[in-house]
Amino acid sequence: MRIARIILRVTDMERSLAFWSQEVGLEVEFAGGEFAFLDGGGVQLALNRVGQLPRDETMTEIVFEVDDVATAYSALVDRGVDFEVELRPVTSDGERELLAAHFYDPDGHVASITGWVEQA
Repeated sequence: MRIARIILRVTDMERSLAFWSQEVGLEVEFAGGEFAFLDGGGVQLALNRVGQLPRDETMTEIVFEVDDVATAYSALVDRGVDFEVELRPVTSDGERELLAAHFYDPDGHVASITGWVEQA
């Protein structure tokens, strides 16, 4: 068993598709009607247009792991992603630190980028 896709309910498909593809940088695989599918690097991110968002208290977060977190963070900022929390260390394995920063999409879904760096 494996996770195939994560579905986000969105209220404005055009706005959300632009955010996830142009600002975050995911490649659009298909978009039409009520759905759009983006390449999340092994797991598909699907957008599903709904009339009204249901109340969601699950505290779900989409985490993207990248090889060079500082470069990815800068690229996302340059493309207009507004991070709520700047890139910072969140944990360490004794030799490396895991850096992370999170942001919200237009419908309030939480996403973050993470990446390991050697400790100084």
